[in-house]
Amino acid sequence: MLSSFKIKNPSIYIIFLSLIGATPPLATDMYLSAIPTIAADWNVHVSVVNLSLVLWFASFSSSLLIFGPLSDKFGRRPVLLFGLWLFVISSFLCGFATNPQMLILFRIIQGMGAAAPSAMVMAICRDRYEGAERQKALAYIGVILAVAPMVAPSIGTMLLGLGSWRLIFFAQGTMVLITSMIALGYEETSKEFIKGSIISLFLRYKSLLFNREYAVATTVMGLSISPFYGFIAFSPIAYIKVYGLSGQLFSLLFGLNAVCAMAGSFASAKLSIKLKQSRMLTTGFIGTFVGGLFVLLFNHLGYEFFAAGMFIFAFFYGFQQTCQFKSCP
Repeated sequence: MLSSFKIKNPSIYIIFLSLIGATPPLATDMYLSAIPTIAADWNVHVSVVNLSLVLWFASFSSSLLIFGPLSDKFGRRPVLLFGLWLFVISSFLCGFATNPQMLILFRIIQGMGAAAPSAMVMAICRDRYEGAERQKALAYIGVILAVAPMVAPSIGTMLLGLGSWRLIFFAQGTMVLITSMIALGYEETSKEFIKGSIISLFLRYKSLLFNREYAVATTVMGLSISPFYGFIAFSPIAYIKVYGLSGQLFSLLFGLNAVCAMAGSFASAKLSIKLKQSRMLTTGFIGTFVGGLFVLLFNHLGYEFFAAGMFIFAFFYGFQQTCQFKSCP
């Protein structure tokens, strides 16, 4: 019986956490190369289909604020399973969509579903691990998760070559269906549950809003990540529509951005032993600015210059994001 299966092996547990954490990148990066094809299939402007990505991010981000507190009250397991099953159902509905409006609606629901496992990765790590053991677990998960943005576009491009773009959403649903079956073996890790009403649960955010240090740090992190999300949304249009590249070459170039971000994170971890945190953050922000400026000034010279600027940006994005997470309690 699947319900009697329990995840106990430490290595399997890390893989399990990585699988649920990989849900968001599978939902975004896997269908990027298909956006121009979907727009052509329905004879609409590509910006209309791009709303399915933009509103996915909006739904995903706002839902993170909901599922975290709910898991503190009801437990990690019910929230995790609810999110995974919501993702599976909405993914198949995306595959059956008959117009852009339906696709956008189902993608919004899919974003909600993806938020639950994403939030639960950190919560479960916090429950199960402490100190150096937690840092080690997060490091392993981070390496595994970094692979998802690299391979997801290639999988999407391959499926697009095999048939309709709908196969991509069916594949997303099937992959997370397997993850959800494995998640049935997850035993609740939260030891204490918050009591009180749902309203009082969310009123805890009020104290954070008036915490100046937290508000500034959160705003800076949000602003620094927004250009990268903008690149994710615009990259298939730039590489495929503007520069006329194939889906395969787009997948390769997009995956290389993930490699650069990983390299930046690795460099940050190594240099953090010798350099002050403030100096590293400054270096990271200057580097991302230089990369963005390079794209702005030289993108008209060809896709090579656009890609080179984004590689610089991705490297320093990974560099400064690692610094920021290390600064967080």
